[in-house]
Amino acid sequence: MARREELKGKVAIVTGASSGVGWQSALRLAEEGVKLCVTARRREALEVLQKEVEARGGECLVVPGDVTVAGDVRWVVSACLQRYGRIDILVNDAAVQTYGYFDQLPWEHIQRTLEVSCLGYLRFAHAVLPHFRERGSGHILNVQSMLSEGAAPLLSAYVAAKHATLGWAKALKLELHGTGIQVSNVLVPSVSTPMFDHAPTQFERKPVPVPPTYDVDLAARAVVKCARKPGRTEIPAFLQGTMLLWMDRVAPFVGNLILGRYGRRMQQAREPLHRPDGNLFQPVSQGVGAYGSVPPTPGWKRFTAVAGLAALAGGAVLGARGLARAVR
Repeated sequence: MARREELKGKVAIVTGASSGVGWQSALRLAEEGVKLCVTARRREALEVLQKEVEARGGECLVVPGDVTVAGDVRWVVSACLQRYGRIDILVNDAAVQTYGYFDQLPWEHIQRTLEVSCLGYLRFAHAVLPHFRERGSGHILNVQSMLSEGAAPLLSAYVAAKHATLGWAKALKLELHGTGIQVSNVLVPSVSTPMFDHAPTQFERKPVPVPPTYDVDLAARAVVKCARKPGRTEIPAFLQGTMLLWMDRVAPFVGNLILGRYGRRMQQAREPLHRPDGNLFQPVSQGVGAYGSVPPTPGWKRFTAVAGLAALAGGAVLGARGLARAVR
């Protein structure tokens, strides 16, 4: 059983804190008494977050930086140590995604997505681990995605990055066994963040998350839960979480059929949009804060979807078993 940690007075670096899960996780950690060092490319957005944290009685250091630039990463870690004298938790959250068929994506989009959404996590962990090893304690808390275990069309580069990041985190956990340094992962479903308002698309239509969409605070509360009980993998949602993994094990053809046939349609709104580069290479001004333009799916719709998918998967499994018996 994971040991419960007292969070008050601990120091955390939160990457990707200018919006979405990073922003909301920083607020939730500050409520627990965690001293923050927040980083992202947008200084102005981070300063808005800093004011909100301080208005609630918390401490927050702003250090802008790009997770793809090694010098920026080292500077964030150094500035945090200079201010607080220690680092207890690294919350890896910075990520980007790009929408398009794999063979039609510009190669620089694929490379940039991997640089930010995978190698950015590795760079920060590589920078903080010497400090953690010296102290004999520390916690690398990775905000992952349900796409770390699954897949969706139009997001091949992001899916590749998330699979790689989860695999790295599992290997790192084994390497750090017995050192006092913990590794945790939060597998986040589709949440109502500005990520979809930032992402480039090749389809001239506004990208939206695969439904259902959860409140971003669901992910932030899971981050706090992992911070309290490190060394675990947290799956905060049921329909787009626990149930999805179960279905992938017992009836993978159900998800393949739905996403294969309807996946592109599910991820595009009717609203026309020309956004070929989004925030991949330069930050954008819009989308500051936890929430984006796509609201959370109402609870009754999620319940209806659960019932429908459960019936579909159950029927498919029973049908497959009946066919197997008939063949015998």
